[in-house]
Amino acid sequence: MRAFAALLVVFHHARYQITDFEVFYTGGVWLFGQAGVDIFFVISGFIMWVTTSLRPTAPGDFLRNRIVRIVPMYWLVTLAVAAAALLLPNLFRAVELTPEHVLKSLFFIPHFYPAAPNRIWPLLIPGWTLNYEMFFYLIFAAALFLPRSLIIPAISALFAAISVIGLVVPFEDPVLIFFADSIIMEFVAGMLIGRLYLEGRLALPAWAALSAIAVGLVWMVALTPWEIPETRLLVWGIPAVLTVVGCLSLEFRDAIRKNGLLTLLGDASYSVYLTHILTLGVVRTAWNRLGLVEQDAAAAWIFMAAAIVISAAAGIAAYFLLEAPIQRLGRGWTSRDGRRPGVSAGSRVTAVKSSG
Repeated sequence: MRAFAALLVVFHHARYQITDFEVFYTGGVWLFGQAGVDIFFVISGFIMWVTTSLRPTAPGDFLRNRIVRIVPMYWLVTLAVAAAALLLPNLFRAVELTPEHVLKSLFFIPHFYPAAPNRIWPLLIPGWTLNYEMFFYLIFAAALFLPRSLIIPAISALFAAISVIGLVVPFEDPVLIFFADSIIMEFVAGMLIGRLYLEGRLALPAWAALSAIAVGLVWMVALTPWEIPETRLLVWGIPAVLTVVGCLSLEFRDAIRKNGLLTLLGDASYSVYLTHILTLGVVRTAWNRLGLVEQDAAAAWIFMAAAIVISAAAGIAAYFLLEAPIQRLGRGWTSRDGRRPGVSAGSRVTAVKSSG
């Protein structure tokens, strides 16, 4: 699911790279690639709940684990984008460097994008989702001080209240506008899925699980033309939940065989997600210089396929060369007993089955 979500986002951004090709992906259902973010948020809520349930974690340790997991790679790629914007501005369609822009981007502070003042984006544009992730991690860490039974109700009530306020109050500050978006409820949905999963209540029959996945994917695409901030939960949030639930049910029943390529792409999904904007800029530049641009549907699809494959390959390379070594270095700092924090998917399934 992580691999699928990452590649959806790559597809979405590849659509905008070459103007002559963009006409073949204009509007309508072609915006569905953005739903990869909604899948990521549901997965994030699920993982946070499951891992801290099977291995109780102190709030400070939880935050350290998340910082090591998220921040170093994000800073490296953000600074690489800043350097590239100075040295190779043609790699980007629109970027404007300022010290404030760079600093706020590095420290996950939502702000208006200088080159597009109506957008709340960091320098590394896909990093806007990490602003939500870090917000969720802070709230979740604070909630770990509560009894376990109160964590989901407390976060649910808080996020629901924030979302309602965001709908009725016309904020002007970018921080308030950003965090009052109802998309934060997708983290809550993920936690609820995690709770049901650990209770053994997601063992849907195979036909029901496959139906949930099929309905989720069709819904995700078919309703895309009606997506606006106020309807995102309906258009992409619900189908993201259905798809994740269906896949988890199949995994719970051992109906999904391990696939090496998908496992690798899933492990490298964070690197793919972070680096694909840079990669797409290189691919676009190469395509133009090689004279491969023409307003032709076949040429557009060839570019799209190449852009996705090259972005995935570059992300995998970044995973092996940067992300994985960083994670190995960080484990000694975040895990006092020297073991890797968290529990594998296979261990989760075994634990749930053995418990009932």
